Amino acid sequence: MNETPKGKLNIVGIGPGNDSHITPAALAAIKEADSIIGYTTYINLVKHHLSGKQVTRTGMTEEITRAQTAVESAKSGQTVTLISSGDAGVYGMAGLVFEVLRKTGWKKGDSPEIKMIPGISADSSCGSLVGAPMVHDSARISLSDLLTPWTVIENRIESAAKGDFVINLYNPASGRRQRQIVEAARIIKKYRPGTTPVALVKSAYRRQENIQFSDLDHFLEFEIGMNTTVIIGSSQSFVYEGFFVTPRGYGNKYSLDDGSLKPGQNRAVSLRTENDLASRIPKESPSPNLNITKIQGAFVKTSTTVFEHEKEEIVEAHDSSVATALRALNFLENSPKKKDAQILELRSEEKIQYLGRIGGAILYRNEEDYYLIGKLKRPTDLETFGFYNSAEQDQKWTKLNIKDDSIVSQNQFDILISFSSEDSPEEVYDLFSIYRNSSISERLWNYVLDNSKKILWESNQYTDARWLGHSPKQVWSSFRDNILKCD
Repeated sequence: MNETPKGKLNIVGIGPGNDSHITPAALAAIKEADSIIGYTTYINLVKHHLSGKQVTRTGMTEEITRAQTAVESAKSGQTVTLISSGDAGVYGMAGLVFEVLRKTGWKKGDSPEIKMIPGISADSSCGSLVGAPMVHDSARISLSDLLTPWTVIENRIESAAKGDFVINLYNPASGRRQRQIVEAARIIKKYRPGTTPVALVKSAYRRQENIQFSDLDHFLEFEIGMNTTVIIGSSQSFVYEGFFVTPRGYGNKYSLDDGSLKPGQNRAVSLRTENDLASRIPKESPSPNLNITKIQGAFVKTSTTVFEHEKEEIVEAHDSSVATALRALNFLENSPKKKDAQILELRSEEKIQYLGRIGGAILYRNEEDYYLIGKLKRPTDLETFGFYNSAEQDQKWTKLNIKDDSIVSQNQFDILISFSSEDSPEEVYDLFSIYRNSSISERLWNYVLDNSKKILWESNQYTDARWLGHSPKQVWSSFRDNILKCD
């Protein structure tokens, strides 16, 4: 008896809908699909890409039918692409698809495979046509009360207006809904002046595109419909030379004439203002111990470099600290792990262990035992990977109990490693500085991947990092403290 092939469901956002603003990933998902499903208007935007495809078009208010059809077709073994405009995860079809999947009892690993492909959201498209209105905090709110009670929408408008957010109003009005936008304007006027800039953008980047600038007192005088996005500025927004701008706040801290700090301010620390957070916290209050990821190269001296692509190396002027780091890297380059582009077959009597990644932490396998090394950097359901969720995930390393051998066997490992002692999980933790500084962990991991030989072991390709397990710890201590500039 033949099994039904595993289907695939691509949930795609096509942005505004013209080819210039559809991502290559979205076009690839359309190209690979056996079946295309979408709202008629959105199908028409990409119809020149649909030759030879089975296309299902539906109208407004038929979203549930679209989602159910997409899921059922993909479960039957087809590759299906479900199209939304903008981003499918922003007022698009993605959420409804997952509701349908949950209703059917679908689990990750079942058919169909689900793939989300992002697109340019409507507020981003509209914002780009009028300037930079969302450079600071913004809120997007749909005024359609077909599915959401008006009391909920009203409360959200009130909260966003009171919080001085730039407010992007989706679905502001239709032939049957005209009172909602009037009520929204009334609420927002309680918290900001009538001169607040407003932009109305209809059908961004489409043939019917229309842009109007106005203000909070007068924007209701212009045409507003379902294809209009209304962008209402914050108290700091302004219009300059035809561009709608909301400043990020650099002028609060720096002189915009020469970039110098204003009195009382310091670079890379919180803005000093009356009643700021620092002034509220008692001096004796302990600092929180959070797992913080630092940004490599966030604070460096300004430099200008000409990249010459024909050359293997890029030559640029370095300050002394960078030169010191390069000398240390050169020392490591001459160690036994010298990178080799050739893929070799591993012949070794050593006791081999494996390293991979789960949720930003390291998955370590020692014979048949599995360990989670370090703190998860993002919420992760370990059952998805075949393990019971552990109550000790905040520890340095935790032995994982296998719940489903068939799922565990599918885990991918990137690195082979070996140690001379038996206390291997602790040594992995020490070498990579997992948990104490996730930024160091990530960079060391990438350094090992990039600077170790590629080998074949039991017909699979790995990075051979056995040298790491035997290297002097003081080498890595120096590497972390001096080269990576993290302490």
